[in-house]
Amino acid sequence: MTTKDTHPSQSPPRRKDWAVSYTQSDVDTIREHIEQDQAAKRRVLFIAFAVSAAALVVAVVSLSTFYSLYAKGRTTIDNLTAENASLKTKVQEYSSQLDEIKNKEAATAQSRAEAQSRLYKALPAAFGGASGAGRGNLAQMIYELPDHSIQTGDKPPDNLFHNWKVNTDSGLDVYTMVGGFVEGKWVIYSDLISRR
Repeated sequence: MTTKDTHPSQSPPRRKDWAVSYTQSDVDTIREHIEQDQAAKRRVLFIAFAVSAAALVVAVVSLSTFYSLYAKGRTTIDNLTAENASLKTKVQEYSSQLDEIKNKEAATAQSRAEAQSRLYKALPAAFGGASGAGRGNLAQMIYELPDHSIQTGDKPPDNLFHNWKVNTDSGLDVYTMVGGFVEGKWVIYSDLISRR
C-alpha cells in the first residue's frame, strides 16, 4: 500500500489531500483475512450448532428415559395399590371366615362339654350293668362326639364292647363299641355300622 502527496498546484492551497492506493497483493491479503474471519465465524457457528444439537439429543434421550422410568414407576405403584386393595379385601374375608370358624368351634366345644357331661353321668350306670337300651344310648352319645371316643380312668366292663341297636325316628341304628388303653387311660370308641 502506498500513499502519495498531491502537488500544491493541483489542489487548493489551504488543503492537503491524501490518496490511498492498493496493489493487487494488498487486495488479496485483505480478501484472505476476510475469508479467514468468515471461515472462523462459520466454524464457531458450526461448533455451537453441533453442541446445541448434542445437548438437544441428550435432553430428548434423558426426558424419554425419565418418562419411561416414571411410567414404569406409576405402573408399579398402580399394581401395588390394586394388590394392596385385593389383599385388604382378602384379609376382611379371611377375618370373617375366621370369626365364623371360632364361633363354630366355641359352639362345638360347648356341645362337646355338654355331651361329655351327660356321658360321664351315664358311664357309671353303663359300667354298673345298665340295660341294653342304656348302653345303646351310650354308644350313640359317644358316636356323636367329634372324635367318636371318650376317655375314662376306670376299665370298662368287657360286656360293653359289642354291637348295640338303637331305635331312632329314622329307623334302627346299629353301633359297635371298642375299647383300648392309650397313654394310661382307657378309651371307648363308638362307630355306626348300620342304619336301617
